[in-house]
Amino acid sequence: MNTLTGQRPDDPGHGRPVPVSAGNRTVRVLVTGSRTWTDAATITAALDELHARHGQALVVVHGACPRGADTLAQAWARARGVPVEAHPADWSKGRGAGPARNAAMVSSRPDACLAFIRGDSRGATGCAAMSERAGIPTTRHTCRDDDTDEL
Repeated sequence: MNTLTGQRPDDPGHGRPVPVSAGNRTVRVLVTGSRTWTDAATITAALDELHARHGQALVVVHGACPRGADTLAQAWARARGVPVEAHPADWSKGRGAGPARNAAMVSSRPDACLAFIRGDSRGATGCAAMSERAGIPTTRHTCRDDDTDEL
């Protein structure tokens, strides 16, 4: 069982985490998401839940995309005084910059991953899958491109 979320190792992280305190250590949550994600309420609810559990121990890790889930997570953290660890992609390296940035974020061993995936977002889906393969408890929040009433 994971001490952060209470999930069993065989649980791929698609369910709701079980509250477990992390004590006084830093709790790093990786937020990955579609550039087209605009549902701030879903991000707010997910991060508020972790913040209520972990308080000032929480650190938000994201990919520093100027729109979508990363920007919404950044705004959430700023409004609450939660530290942020931003990992901007080095686009001068070409199309592989996004996947390389995602791999670096996963390799930094966050305690959990929240994925906000809209439609067929390859970047966010790939980052969530990478997190799962690394054994990082991952919770996916998804919507289809035609779910505009939720966005």
